[in-house]
Amino acid sequence: MSNLKSKRKADKIIINRLAAVLKEEGVSNKALAAELGYEETTISKWATNTIQPPLATFFRIALTINRDLKDFFISSKDIEGEEKKKLLKELAVIAEKGKRTGKNKIQD
Repeated sequence: MSNLKSKRKADKIIINRLAAVLKEEGVSNKALAAELGYEETTISKWATNTIQPPLATFFRIALTINRDLKDFFISSKDIEGEEKKKLLKELAVIAEKGKRTGKNKIQD
């Protein structure tokens, strides 16, 4: 399965499998939100890969619903060739946006 296109929706990078895991376990976004103390809309954004929760949050979810942490992610081993290069570029842009360099700190 070297083609990631089936795992992408409208050029959105699909990183997590939260929606699939919740469906397999019969857990609703509402129930998970209540258990973890988040808004249901936040869980929905995680499940649709609109935003990604921190790894520690995935670990909390895994422990809460008794699943292996690795079940929540697609396999990077299945991504090859041009698709891999494209994803690396896209992820570099995302990472750059999220960097905290300290350059904008206000000096006293």
